[in-house]
Amino acid sequence: MRKISTLSAGYKSHPSEVKSSYSKPPIVKDPTKIDPIDFSKKIKQWHTDGNLTTEGVNYIISQLQTIV
Repeated sequence: MRKISTLSAGYKSHPSEVKSSYSKPPIVKDPTKIDPIDFSKKIKQWHTDGNLTTEGVNYIISQLQTIV
């Protein structure tokens, strides 16, 4: 008699390793200091040059408000 191959037989003979898709970002011990005045000037310049939309500026503002 011939043996029937099933999915469960495949799982039993070759278990698959489950890998987590969540990975933590690396911990930075000495973070780079950013001057907030220069950073805001860069954002204004990006907006003036058309590299950043008003919606983009509003999104940045909303994300910053979640931090504070």
